[in-house]
Amino acid sequence: MRTNIELNEHLLAEARKYSRAKSKRALVEEALSAYIAMKVEEQRSRTYQERLQSLRSKTASIRLRSDTRTLLRQDRDSR
Repeated sequence: MRTNIELNEHLLAEARKYSRAKSKRALVEEALSAYIAMKVEEQRSRTYQERLQSLRSKTASIRLRSDTRTLLRQDRDSR
């Protein structure tokens, strides 16, 4: 898709310091790829945190009869 946009020259110069891109197009594509990767990771993290919070709320009322280390030791010794 062909698009004409005006880019901030200062931002382009700053981005080129951190990139090996040879052209403006390659620099913009690299920036878009990095942005997408960052947003995907944010979504994955958010989803994980939501699942973790859900599990914590479900198990908040559950109390173990023994210390966790004791339970793990007993499980290990039973094998």
